Amino acid sequence: MLQYIFETTAYPREHEELKKLREATVHKYGKLSEMEVPVDEGQFLSMLIKMMNAKNTLELGVFTGYSLLTTALALPEDGRITAIDIDKEAYELGLEFIKNAGVDHKINFIQ
Repeated sequence: MLQYIFETTAYPREHEELKKLREATVHKYGKLSEMEVPVDEGQFLSMLIKMMNAKNTLELGVFTGYSLLTTALALPEDGRITAIDIDKEAYELGLEFIKNAGVDHKINFIQ
């Protein structure tokens, strides 16, 4: 008997590092992970950033950085984000994924 195994997702265009960050956030924060931006909202945000040709953004309230990473991926190479949050520990959870995506140079985090 031939068996097929498919890995499926409801969000096929979600960047791999975004997916990993989302899963790490749920693992560490459980129910609090609901503070994270939903995937479809992140994709909508990405589309708006690209349509506006934004170069600089401001993010107030970062949590683990899902929307921050979404924004950084959507911005052009010379784009910059000022990200402000009181909880540096939560931001640092996401920093690993931001670095793996190669967009950490776009972010200025302020605690």
